[in-house]
Amino acid sequence: MKCPICGKDLDLQNKQIGTSENGDPIFNEYAICHSCKKQWNLDKQRAKKIAAKKAAEEKAKAEAEARAAEEKAKAEAEARAAEEKAKAEAAARAAEEKAKAEAAARAAEEKRAARREAKARARKEAIARLAADKGISEEEAERILKERARARKAAAQKAATDATATDNSEEQKYGNIPAEEIRDKREKAVRKGYEDMLATDPDSKVAKKKKKEEAETAKAKEDVKSRKMDDYDDEKSSDDEDDDEYEYVDEYPRFRPGRIILGIISLLAFGFCIYKGFVTGLSTSGADVTSAPGMNYVIVALCMLVTALLYFIMNNRDTLFAFLIPMIVYIGSAVFAFLKHGDEFELLILAGVSGVLAVISLILAIASRGGDDYDDEDDYDDPFEEEHDN
Repeated sequence: MKCPICGKDLDLQNKQIGTSENGDPIFNEYAICHSCKKQWNLDKQRAKKIAAKKAAEEKAKAEAEARAAEEKAKAEAEARAAEEKAKAEAAARAAEEKAKAEAAARAAEEKRAARREAKARARKEAIARLAADKGISEEEAERILKERARARKAAAQKAATDATATDNSEEQKYGNIPAEEIRDKREKAVRKGYEDMLATDPDSKVAKKKKKEEAETAKAKEDVKSRKMDDYDDEKSSDDEDDDEYEYVDEYPRFRPGRIILGIISLLAFGFCIYKGFVTGLSTSGADVTSAPGMNYVIVALCMLVTALLYFIMNNRDTLFAFLIPMIVYIGSAVFAFLKHGDEFELLILAGVSGVLAVISLILAIASRGGDDYDDEDDYDDPFEEEHDN
């Protein structure tokens, strides 16, 4: 720390400035400049800075609270103003609608009063004309008009009653006709009986037409039968010429139990290899992980799992690849286990087992393709032999 006056280094010392209530001394840190003979109480300056900082923070906090209160009051005032404005607008709309409704009601009432006045005026004029024409009093003319009105009303009611009665009579008049479905069924029955009656007459056109149709049907059946026989003869002659190329296809896959057994053996070998791999260990201290004995067991286990899945998936297929592909995988696992067995005797045994399974797969593949041709032609039954003899 430098002296603010001469720029020389200051000497920092703790000096006692007093004692506490318990009699303990109180020390403050002083910065002393021996050149200028000046000293500064650093703790007092720090306390002043802290107090000033605290006062500034309190002042800022008070200002922030004042601004928040002012903004809150302003927002509340705006909300109240908006609410009052909405209420005033709603009241104005309600008053306007009420005024419109009252005006419409007054207009309707005025219109009804005008119609009543026009009707009363027309009635008075009618009574006056009738009284003048008949030479009677207005009371007598009013009575006559009332009787005429009652008569017109009674005539209208009678006309409506007669129209209803007419509709009911028409419905009853046509109510005995059966439904359309029943009429169609009866019509078909009558037509069929008439055709049957005509068919019993040998000289009728219907009987001749029926006989002609039966003859054409029989002729068509004979043509179809003869055409089938010709096709069979052609097929048989072509089979005799190409007898060496004829191959009997069996729809049922061969050696299905053997495939299942080989798949189960492969699954057992897969489980044994996985167990040995995890027991032996899958990693070594070197960088080459594939050189670990446990990893060799895992690779052989994967080969066994692939062969088992192939046998189970291709169990219903009568194809040569159902045996050849697992055989190739067996050979690959056997070669790998033989090359990587080292000091592991179990890997050598697995190589031998894989080789044996490969040989069995090869034997089954060869056997599945053999014995498919017919050597004795007399065992083949001719499906149309009886028809030829006849």
